[in-house]
Amino acid sequence: MTQRVGIVAFAAIAMAACQASGSSPSAATGSVATPDPGAIKVVTTTTVFADIVQNIGGSRVAATSIVPAGVGPEDYEPKPDDAKKLANAKLIVSNGVGLDDFLQKLLASGTGGQTPHLVLGDGIPVLTVDGEANPHFWLDPTLVKGYYLPAIAGKLTELDPGGKATFDANVASYGAKLDALDTDLKARIDTIPAVNRKLVTFHDAFPYFARHYGFELVGVILDNVGQDPSAADLAALVEKVKAASVKAVFSEAQFSPKLSETLAQEAGVTSVVTTLYNDALGPAPADTYLGLMRWNVDQIVAALK
Repeated sequence: MTQRVGIVAFAAIAMAACQASGSSPSAATGSVATPDPGAIKVVTTTTVFADIVQNIGGSRVAATSIVPAGVGPEDYEPKPDDAKKLANAKLIVSNGVGLDDFLQKLLASGTGGQTPHLVLGDGIPVLTVDGEANPHFWLDPTLVKGYYLPAIAGKLTELDPGGKATFDANVASYGAKLDALDTDLKARIDTIPAVNRKLVTFHDAFPYFARHYGFELVGVILDNVGQDPSAADLAALVEKVKAASVKAVFSEAQFSPKLSETLAQEAGVTSVVTTLYNDALGPAPADTYLGLMRWNVDQIVAALK
């Protein structure tokens, strides 16, 4: 009887959890240099991309994000001021593959419709989950180095040919940081016993991360952000989590922790981590892409060792 009551309560809070978000920290985008007076104004869809673009552009670029830090893009509703940002942009950068479809509403309105647009996900082989292409490429840093960086540098060079040497040098420098990050993260993850490398997450953000770092994806609470899970789906996930003997349930700070906590309670999982970041930067030390990746792995390792 307790199990049944818990599952009903679990479903009842699903709608609220889909709409809730965590605190909206006022994190910087990781700017590496003060933009020059004539810097190219780049508008990205998320703070993660703004940070990466700024690292490649250096002082020749001023990158800002439409979606603020601590807020996810997948169910973001554009604000009136967002149109103003696009109107002044010399370049728009998005991910594509369904992550930031809200941008199409802004472009369809005519705002920024003639502005050059770089879609970072173009050309990257996608993983499909339940028949849907997953857009979260950046949680594998080798994809950032192999695809995002050259695409960003190439587009910036088109707009500012005189900056090519700077952009290429920044690609080399930031690429080396990504290599060092990847080596460090692998070493940290290697301390987790192989039998414990199982992930249960709030939404389906981790396929590329799991593939690259050797985790099993046991399940997700929300198959699609903004689409409520049914009581039957939640009950099935509880049984799946029990059968897999997972050590922790993970969620992101942008979402309400209630569903994750209830799932863990019903499945008998004692560790619940609700402070991961993936679609958006957070407060320090997760206020840059590199910091976000280190923060997440630190949380995951601590919970699964």
